[in-house]
Formats: sequence, C-alpha cells, structure tokens
Amino acid sequence: MFTKKKLSEELGVSLATVNNWIKTQVIPAPDDQNNYKKNTYEFIIKTFKSNHTRLNSRANRTLSCKKYLCYLGITNKERKLLLSNLVNDFEKSDLTIDEGVLALSLAVLRSNKLIDADWQSNSKTKLDILLSQMFLKTENKETVKSFFNNYEIPNYDDDILGAFYQSIQSISQKSNSGSYYTPSVLLSDIKIASDKTILDPCCGSGGILLNILSKEHDTSKIYARDTDETALNICFINLVLFFNNSDISPDISKHDITSGSNNGQFDYIVTNPPWGSKFSALQKKELIGLYPELETPEIFSIALYNSLKMLKNNGELYFFLPHSFLNVAAHKNIRRLIFTGNNRINIKLLGSAFKGVLSESILLHITNNAPEKNISVQDQNGNIYQIQLNEISSSDFIISAFINEQDRLLIEKIYNTNHVSLKNGTIFALGIVTGNNKKYLKNEKTSFTKAIYRGKDIEKYALLKPSYYIEYQPEIFQQTAPEKYYKRKKIVYRFISDKLVCALDTGGNFFLNSANFFIPAGYPIHTVVSFLNSGIYTFIFRKKFHSKKVLKSHLQDLPLPVLPEETHLFIRNLYNETFFDKNADVKLYQEKIDEILCKAFGIEEKELCYIKNK
Repeated sequence: MFTKKKLSEELGVSLATVNNWIKTQVIPAPDDQNNYKKNTYEFIIKTFKSNHTRLNSRANRTLSCKKYLCYLGITNKERKLLLSNLVNDFEKSDLTIDEGVLALSLAVLRSNKLIDADWQSNSKTKLDILLSQMFLKTENKETVKSFFNNYEIPNYDDDILGAFYQSIQSISQKSNSGSYYTPSVLLSDIKIASDKTILDPCCGSGGILLNILSKEHDTSKIYARDTDETALNICFINLVLFFNNSDISPDISKHDITSGSNNGQFDYIVTNPPWGSKFSALQKKELIGLYPELETPEIFSIALYNSLKMLKNNGELYFFLPHSFLNVAAHKNIRRLIFTGNNRINIKLLGSAFKGVLSESILLHITNNAPEKNISVQDQNGNIYQIQLNEISSSDFIISAFINEQDRLLIEKIYNTNHVSLKNGTIFALGIVTGNNKKYLKNEKTSFTKAIYRGKDIEKYALLKPSYYIEYQPEIFQQTAPEKYYKRKKIVYRFISDKLVCALDTGGNFFLNSANFFIPAGYPIHTVVSFLNSGIYTFIFRKKFHSKKVLKSHLQDLPLPVLPEETHLFIRNLYNETFFDKNADVKLYQEKIDEILCKAFGIEEKELCYIKNK
C-alpha cells in the first residue's frame, strides 16, 4: 500500500510535513483516500530525490543528496588537497561507502608499515581480524585492495579516515545523525591520566580520543561506543595508527546511548553527543516512555542521564552541549537531576565553536560525588565566576551563566520588587507559516490582500513599510493563529533576536513566523510595550536567557512592577502624545519610561549606567 505514512518514511520526514505539503500543493494529494497509486508515488519520490529545490534548501538538509568536503580539523594545505583527491577518485568509482573506507584504511595502514604491502585476509593481529571482517563484506575485493595503491599517506593523527568518511556521505546522512566535529582546541584543557578508564559513548571515528589520550595510555582501558559500525571500525584503525600498534586492545562496540547505560563504570566519560538527532514521532514517544523522569526525547539529555550512571565515584564527565541546555525549559529535568546531586559542576562557555552550527555551546564538566555549593563558570575571555546552587532551585532550574556578581545583585533587586508577570491570562500566538512564501507572498497590494510583516519589519514602537502582502487563507497555510487574534490590539515582537524589539499593532495586520505576538491580560498594553522596549528588560533577557530567540517562556518570566493606576494612565497618555506625532522624540519617551522603571525597581543612576553600558 502506497500510503502517506510510507511516503513520509521514504522521504525521511514526518507525516505532518507530508500533510502540509499536500495542503500547500507542494505534492499531489493521494489518489484514493490516504493511498497513492504506484505511478504517483514513484513520481513524488523521484522528483524529491533528484532535483526538488526543497531538498537542497537549508531548512531541508535532511533530504539533501549534496556532498561537501569535511576536513575534521585538517588545516595543512597539502593534506586538504590529498583528501580532495581521495574523495574525487572515490566518486568516479563504483565502490560503496564501506568499500571506499576499507580501501583507504588499507592504503593508510600500508603507508605506515602497519600491514604488509600485499596484505591478505588473516587473523594474525586484532587489526587483521577487523580488516578481514570488513573485507568479507565487500563485493569488489581486488579493486578495494589496490584502489588507493598510488597514494602514500603518512600518519598525522588527524583523522583523515574520518574526514574521508564524512566527505563521501550526503548532507542528509550527516544531518540525521546530528553529530558535529569537535575542534581540537576545545579539548586542550581535558587531561586524562594514562592508567584510568575512559569512555566516549558517542565516539564516531574517534576524533575526541585522538586529542585527549597520551601515547602512554593503557589501551585496554579505552572504551568507545557508537551506533555507526563504519565509524567504529575507523575509530579502531585510528587508535592503531595513534599507538602505532596493530594488536592494541581497546573495547570498541556498537551501542545506542538512548537504549540505556552500558555495562561498566568509568573514571572518565568524554563525548560530544548528537544534538537534535532526527527521530520519528513514534521514536520520540518511545523515548519519553523509556525516560519519563526526563520528559524529553532530546538525545543529549538522555546521553547525559545514562552517562552519569556509568561514572565511578569521583569520576569526571565532560560533555559538549548546546547553550540551550542551561536555560530552555525542555531540559529542566536533567538539570534538576544534576544540580540536586552531589556533584562538582564547572561550565565553560564556548560561544559559536562548531562550524555550521548556529547554536552557541558549552563544555559541562561534572565530578561525581564531590559536592560544592557553587557552580564555576568560565567565560570566553577566561574570566571565572561562581553561581550559588541555592540560587537556581527554581522549578525550571535555569542557569544564567552570563551573570557575574554585579549582574546577579542587580537582577535579584529587580525580581525582589513586588511584581506580576505575563503568565496568567496572556494570549500568545505564532506568526503565519505559509509553507510556500514564493507562492503566497505578493509584492503589490490588491483588493484581496493585506500587509504581512516579518521580524525585520518591526522596530521599537513601529512597523516599517511592508515588503509583502498576502491573501489570508488559513485552510491551506501550514500554521496560523485564530483570525480573531490578528484583528485585536496586540504586541508584536521579533522572534529571532538577541534583544527585545516590539511594537503595538492596532491595524489588524498579519505577521510571518519571524514575528510573534501576544495580547496581555490584566496589565495595560501601552505599559507592557513601553517596558519591554527598555534597555532594562533587554539586560534581563540577555543575562538570564542568553538566547538569539525570544521565546514565550522568556516573556512570561519577565517581572512587571505593580504600579498605581495613575502611572499606567500617565504612560498611555504619554504614548499617545508621542506616537501620534510625526516628529516624536522616541529617545525622550524612553528616558521617561526608564525613570518610571528605575523608581519601581529601586535602580540607582549608576546601576542604570551599568545596564546601558552592558
């Protein structure tokens, strides 16, 4: 049966995405209820897997068949050229990916005298046993043995095998795994004693191990796990090259960290787990069922949870994680488990350290059963400051890692003021997702269209001249808010932003999903928009959440001071006087708003100067 479900699995997208594509006429609807005829089904598959523009867009990397050179930290120009030539030769061949990896492995090992020039399948060493197992699965045996014979490839301990493997895979294969290369500079502070057990539970081709092990390490105390068998084979070969020994004894085996903790207790666990691996709705449901205490299917939270259970007493764990781990509500349960345990916790802020990853990142260092009252945070400038554990015992256990002592005292003063929030009664709504902007957004206004604004069209207190117009058709768009909300007076704000930028909309306008909006309840709307545009609130937002996205949860957390009715009336009148005047002095208006806020929060002049400088 050629069902929509089968189509979603074949294309590697969710059923909801398929339904949206049908709704927005990207693909044809099923021929018979939920079923496609064979010809229609094959046409869709062929179109999407060959030249459909959606597959090559940034938003659809999971479906892209494109490839690109992945250097995995290789910086030497000659080495880069060598990798390029190896990949080009492979692309001209009929070898499979696994055959290409084996062919290059044989060439590298021959070049470094770790196997004979005329190597034959045998069981002399552990390396020979592995190569023989790989060789047994190949169809083009003679071609594989001789394919890269014309290359001399010295060993630089730089994971050229892993770089080759990554480079001959499509973007979709790499995107679905959610894994990214860990730059060696990020590993320089991790010191591993040579007589201690170490595990990388998401090892890939072993790049982290190559950078943190010493040549004197006892190889029987090295453990590596992954779900990718080819990557595990490369990991073993990389360690053979690293130790220059074909009979080493690391424990390398296939294991999925989401299936539970593996047997064993380790002195060190160091890894960069996949971020945002692609799971189906069913897989996510199963993971939440397996880990109800986490309430999330996010793989790095599960990996961290299981790894902590494998750590020896006084063992050390190093995890590379997205910065969102510290302050996004979805990860609150794993944070609670870590911060309420008997652990010493160090956090190193890494910024945008991973190529091709927009998210900022951190290095989380946990020492088991070594309780401390403070969390130590090191910023990108090397400055170290402390966060008291008892300060983060809120329901979400948010870590505001960018707050120094002066920031902390100032924000504490603001939050200790009598205040309310946007949590109760406020209506939050998302902007429109058309599913096909090229089709539905118009450059000219007609009698059937209305202005639609993007995030970049929103300035503080104002909407710029719209660039697009739209005929509102909620039945065919992927996402819309109820139409009645668009018609109401509302506050619209930039969604992708590291500061709060919002405006009051009284014109019943539409907004794309780069701009969201809300309708406050119980707190005057003119006061809310004026306060949020103040630098005081952007200061709170940046310090507490350090996010490039303004989320509903962020806005709900912000404190709104309890004020007398006459103050709200003063703000409304001042707002109307200011913004109904074409020559409005917005700077002067904001200064008056800041005066009200400083009085309400008890912010002194020198503290306001500090906020503005920040």
